[in-house]
Amino acid sequence: METDNDLVEEELKVLPSDEWNGIVETCYNRFCSPDARRKAKSFPQLNNLLVRLQDFSTVIEANRAMKAGDIGRLINIWKMWAFMTQSLPGLTHYSAYLPRLILLLTKVLPSSLAKLIWHTLLVSPSGRPNHFVAKDFFLENFNYWLKYFYTRGGAGTQVERLKNLYSSNIPLVSPNSSPTRLY
Repeated sequence: METDNDLVEEELKVLPSDEWNGIVETCYNRFCSPDARRKAKSFPQLNNLLVRLQDFSTVIEANRAMKAGDIGRLINIWKMWAFMTQSLPGLTHYSAYLPRLILLLTKVLPSSLAKLIWHTLLVSPSGRPNHFVAKDFFLENFNYWLKYFYTRGGAGTQVERLKNLYSSNIPLVSPNSSPTRLY
């Protein structure tokens, strides 16, 4: 882009979409393509940087796949992560349970049961496309609301009565009160 010597202005420069797409394509070809990795073999520092960029890009891809509700793409990324977590210290649960989950979903469980679990891992609380979240995140949100109501009860509050009253009605009073879609 050759902007090293340009002054930084307060107003942001507006670039046409074609120019942005050209910059993205150039960056991809230079740093993220398989050809870039082949060219970087003789430069260890650049090769390591490109490997780290590729590893980081899996996080972005997983986030996009999850938001899109594309469990197939997410499973493919989990397969890569299953190997990556084996060498990282401190990720003992991921290194043990992620490969187990992948094997259960792809090899061990009967196809109908695997498909059922596969398609209920992500939910869209608002029902809008590209707004999927993991089911455990969705349930944690409900747990927050339960804790909020239980601690606001005051003296003489009967927690069991609150459980019966609020637990089934949390989806009705949560900010995302539209129907939930499971995929």
